[in-house]
Amino acid sequence: MALAVSDVQVRPLGPPDAAAFRALRLRGFREHPEAFTTSYEEESLKPLPVSEARLSQTGREKFWGAFTQDGKGDLVGMVGLDRDPRRHCQHKGMVIAMYVVTEWTGQGLGRALLDAGMVAAKAAGLERLVLTVTRGNQAAEHLYQRTGFALFGVEPGATKVNQQLYDKTYMGLVL
Repeated sequence: MALAVSDVQVRPLGPPDAAAFRALRLRGFREHPEAFTTSYEEESLKPLPVSEARLSQTGREKFWGAFTQDGKGDLVGMVGLDRDPRRHCQHKGMVIAMYVVTEWTGQGLGRALLDAGMVAAKAAGLERLVLTVTRGNQAAEHLYQRTGFALFGVEPGATKVNQQLYDKTYMGLVL
């Protein structure tokens, strides 16, 4: 039996979620290395307390996770929001670490995660959000466009994975 988005709970992540958060990040890095600026190799070397610290509510980053409500409570998607601490940039945030497991793509989970991040961004007084997406990732680009993000630039060769260069598309949203 397939699950629906209504069978998923999107909520803020905290230190108790660190093991699931770390495992999901590593899966994303392993399956889609071109989509992230961090590599599986460098992230896998970091101990669990690094993830716990990253999920503390005292840092500048905030994360939301999507958990199945089928009795297992698996973390199947996540998104983060990073707020620039510099005075002249405090009006904007950056969407980071967006990832939904393959089994859940195309079912509205990415939209639910983005919506949670955007609600929190507005509540925190942010006026703009920016993000990058690997050029050619049409599913992600379409998701971001449907939520109101617009293209404002491309960085050629922004990342290099296994000797292949990937461009990053920059998108922005006025809240």
